[in-house]
Amino acid sequence: MTWRRIAPWVIGVIALVAIFINVPRVSLGVDEWLPDEVAGIEFRTVLGLDLQGGLRVTLEVVPEDGQEVTEEDLELTRDIIERRVAGIGVTEPQVRSEIAGDGSRRITVEVPGVSDQDQVRDLVGSTGQLQFINPQGQTLTEGQDIGDLLESGAVTELFNGGEIQQGSVAPDVGTGNEIGVSFSLSSEASDIWCQFTTASQERPGPIALDERVITTPTIRQPICGGQTIITIGPANAVNEVERTGLYNTLRFGALPLSLEEQGVEAVDPTLGADFLIQALVAGGVGLFLVLFFMVAHYRLPGLLAAIALIFYTLVVYAIFRTIHVTLTLAGVAAFILSIGMAVDANVLIFERMKEEIRAGKTLGPAIEAGFNRAWPSIVDSNVASIVVAGWLYWQGTTVVRGFALVLIIGVLVSMFSAVAVTRVMLRYVTRTSWGRQLELYHVER
Repeated sequence: MTWRRIAPWVIGVIALVAIFINVPRVSLGVDEWLPDEVAGIEFRTVLGLDLQGGLRVTLEVVPEDGQEVTEEDLELTRDIIERRVAGIGVTEPQVRSEIAGDGSRRITVEVPGVSDQDQVRDLVGSTGQLQFINPQGQTLTEGQDIGDLLESGAVTELFNGGEIQQGSVAPDVGTGNEIGVSFSLSSEASDIWCQFTTASQERPGPIALDERVITTPTIRQPICGGQTIITIGPANAVNEVERTGLYNTLRFGALPLSLEEQGVEAVDPTLGADFLIQALVAGGVGLFLVLFFMVAHYRLPGLLAAIALIFYTLVVYAIFRTIHVTLTLAGVAAFILSIGMAVDANVLIFERMKEEIRAGKTLGPAIEAGFNRAWPSIVDSNVASIVVAGWLYWQGTTVVRGFALVLIIGVLVSMFSAVAVTRVMLRYVTRTSWGRQLELYHVER
């Protein structure tokens, strides 16, 4: 089956899926019977701190005895916290290091639209130091603080999370469909763990995080070879949140500095709903002007390009809701900008098509030649835009990265909508008698 045959069906299915994702369920009162989650993917619009507000956690650096707080350690701590927060699905967190008036160092974390404040607080405040414990006959329970026991020697540390091989941390499923986090140990730690588990079968092997026991699994058999899994428990929403936090803590490593929470407060939006409404109105006006220009200047092809542009807008917004792109005012601006950029390919195609008609070609071959000969220019211009936006995403701050991500998505979708969607519709209308009337294509002789 050729692309020409299946293209209309593919485009139709994509349009229907986009409409399903974009339906405002609560506003229309259909949230009870129309699901907002399919196959574990939740459809929601995520707004940034400037439009929605969120949570601010202030952490003060607490140097240990004799420890010198360097700029390198402070920036590394800030970077690890930012990656941890991003790892739980929060996009565009604002994490910055500061120097207070008394000279103390602080790290401020601002997270947009969080639903679980405790999860964020635990994640950013934990130093992330994993400890494998030899209980030495002590009975340890989950959640128990063992700082005093370690200091007195009642229990000992076999080795810490520094022995975990970088890049080996991954979500896993243990025996009995219990979820957990797996990782590999260094050769030295693997030998220690193998000896301990061999001598401690049918006894607990506690594992602590920041001197607090997180799990006390019973050792069923010797664990040799270095591959280990920390089991959280049965697969459910609570344990999934705990596993995600542990996974991100282990994946991004221990913080080089100790932190103490100084305060947690709600952050009001810096711009608010009024600015969002103004931006959306501006986007609507811009979309209308572009549609008006295309129809007025190119007539029938312009009308089809306008339909493709509406298709483009639906698909891009559906992508935003599916992968949870955070829309700050900069992101909204990039979305509006991409609407105008989405028709530049059609302009190239239609002008080339008109040249072919003037050269004496009939309508069908002229349309195909217009698309084929304009394609190299379309690819070059869009690849250049993607390269620049990719560089901004790689090197930019969180706000700049949000702008770049929206622009990249817009450019990629526009290439499909401007070429594939418009082409399919033009092929369809030229098969009708009315669609072959040359005056509908505004060709100046």
